[in-house]
Amino acid sequence: MEDSISFGRDTHAAIQSERIGKADSVSDATRRHNYHWAYNRATNLLIPYTSAHPLDLHMPRFNFSPGRAELFYWNSGKILAAGGTRDLPGLMRIDSGELGISQSVGNFTFYAGGTVNKYGYFNGLHTQYGLAGRISYQFTPRLSATVFGDYYFGHMPRMANNMPMPPSMIGYYGRTSFGGYFDIQINERWGVQTGAQAVRQAGTNRYEAEPIVTPYYKISKKVSIGLPVGQILYHVLKR
Repeated sequence: MEDSISFGRDTHAAIQSERIGKADSVSDATRRHNYHWAYNRATNLLIPYTSAHPLDLHMPRFNFSPGRAELFYWNSGKILAAGGTRDLPGLMRIDSGELGISQSVGNFTFYAGGTVNKYGYFNGLHTQYGLAGRISYQFTPRLSATVFGDYYFGHMPRMANNMPMPPSMIGYYGRTSFGGYFDIQINERWGVQTGAQAVRQAGTNRYEAEPIVTPYYKISKKVSIGLPVGQILYHVLKR
């Protein structure tokens, strides 16, 4: 998996980003926010997402500042650091950081690290801590499998008026998830990731299963853009 896609997927660590999703109580009236491109650490792709719902595919605006560094490395492993900032006008600012270690053993690649997300909003500041891990196996140069998990501690923050986080912000908040997928590279540019994940619903201890079917286009060796078709169709059928 060392030469696979995304912002340095060989590091298996990049900017922390939110899962696509929202609370079940969000109404159609809340689905009016522009999409942003964000790095999805589990699938290692740039995907569009919104604070409301993944079905309103508006034109995305690229508002992403990646940054990473290899602090120490050896023949088959590295200690890595990554961080970035996202400004969401009218909602909040999100500063994210991650520190982890990557180790390759034969066709296996292991990654484990810790994450910190800091959310700054009107009259409020909240820090979220989490752990991330993944195991990848390279079957052939064009076929690999990855099992991943992201766990976040604590609970969602309260707003300045002691109310829960509004639906317009829930989709940007990091949520615990576990799953796995196959990465099939059809040719030098096109590929698809297919699998499934379980995502903890915002503000609850309930998990919901979602399919992963994400076609992607490889812009360069380090950057790919994908569309989460599986999640979009899942929510269409669910509603």
